[in-house]
Amino acid sequence: MNEHPYIRYAQALLMVENNLSSINEITLEHIKNEIEKGLNSFRVRPSGAIEGKSKVQYVFDRIEKGDTKKGVFLSPNTISSDRRSKDIWGAATKFLQKMNNDECNDLSKNTEIGMSEVPISGEYLSFSDKGNIRRGKPKSSIKEQGFGIISTLTPLKPCFQYKIGKKGQPEMFNVCIIPDLPIVEMVNFIRVFKQIRIQKLNGDLLTGDVVTQTDKQGNIKDISPKRPLIYNGNFPNPPKSSALGSVSLLGAIGEFAKQAEVSDRALGVLENLKKATMYMVKYGNATTFTYNHYIVDMAKKAKLRTVIDGLYYSKLFNQDRRSSVNTEYQKFDLFTSRFLQLFTQPAFKDFLSFRAEYPEQVQLLLNLYFVKMERIDAGIVTSARQLGKWLNLVAYFAAKSEVREGANNYWEEIRKVKSKILVELESSTFAAKSGDALVAQVITRAGRLSSMDAPESASLFMEKTMSGDLPLDCAKNLLIAFSRLRNKKQAEEQPQNIAAEMGEDDFEDLSEE
Repeated sequence: MNEHPYIRYAQALLMVENNLSSINEITLEHIKNEIEKGLNSFRVRPSGAIEGKSKVQYVFDRIEKGDTKKGVFLSPNTISSDRRSKDIWGAATKFLQKMNNDECNDLSKNTEIGMSEVPISGEYLSFSDKGNIRRGKPKSSIKEQGFGIISTLTPLKPCFQYKIGKKGQPEMFNVCIIPDLPIVEMVNFIRVFKQIRIQKLNGDLLTGDVVTQTDKQGNIKDISPKRPLIYNGNFPNPPKSSALGSVSLLGAIGEFAKQAEVSDRALGVLENLKKATMYMVKYGNATTFTYNHYIVDMAKKAKLRTVIDGLYYSKLFNQDRRSSVNTEYQKFDLFTSRFLQLFTQPAFKDFLSFRAEYPEQVQLLLNLYFVKMERIDAGIVTSARQLGKWLNLVAYFAAKSEVREGANNYWEEIRKVKSKILVELESSTFAAKSGDALVAQVITRAGRLSSMDAPESASLFMEKTMSGDLPLDCAKNLLIAFSRLRNKKQAEEQPQNIAAEMGEDDFEDLSEE
């Protein structure tokens, strides 16, 4: 029996859907029924007419060919490209036809497995005894072929459409996340995910925009339905950036675990994921990753989703707003996701190399990293956080004094000037050759900018830095990271629309965490 998690996922799904206690109880009818259900969710389409509407509700449907102009899209759970979707449709219908016609009584018989059934099966060079070279396909049993088709089609797996923005048409492809868990733990994972979909997958995720273009006379030139929100992720609070999809799934399970009736099972699933290899599968490829146990624990406390949202709303110092073609934000998201997955010192340095200002909620992640991974005393971390926040406030006040009130794009100009000041303070921090020099250079520079004294609460950090008890590199990282946390004063003074853009209008207060 093939032990690949992609096959095992289908086996566990069949056990859940048919209330089975063992994979040995799986029958051909179970396999056929689940493939039928997958085909019934092959595409999505508008539930009604789109003319004259700004939004439309979508439904899943059993449709072979798509029509993007009419809003008939390949479902995010169908792990194929739109161009090759005919292959998985053909493989699934052919499998059902053969089984319905009793053309194969021996399900253990080997057959070729193509990428249509299992997107990562691939091909290889095959050599015959006569010296002929041809392209070969891996073989497996007919039963496992059915399992592969189930995993490729089922909507009961975490999935989303991965988007890579670039000039012109962005690159988009469907991906799913499959954990490598033993069969019993896989069953529990699917049960929790199914409950999440039933209880939390609201209608908004199946709602899409309709864009209507008119000419100068007001006549309709084009009506373009857009994909519904479920393409960002088929679980609650899907990521706003595809690169954050893998960790957003953890956050969704953590939020779900707050419900008393499902808490034990959901928390157990999160605990199992600490030691699991995760597969992100797309048509023709798969990548693996793991979750750091501290990040899983953050999800178990239902704090991870807020942190992920905060990281998304970070503002890169040298960039304008996020857009679909801004590759710098895509790189930042990739390294942010990598940091959240690995939670190691090298991953943190890569994350920190992107100069950005973070919403205040990100402090929870920084606190956790410095205390748990850098093994820095929590009191020193708290003291460093106070000094960093003071530096951010200094930069804000200095920017306000430099930008004329009432100027065009007043708040955008403040952001730009403040970013420049923070970069100057970071440069002073990086340039310091000793702990004494670090404190002197930064405090002196900030004092000249603001005529403000450093807070008394920062004394412990400064003392440990100057004495050498705190290594210089650790002191630099602490100060730089915490100086990037956007201060509360700015959040209070800026207009509501700016606060919303920076993600500061809908977060819970984590300032005392």
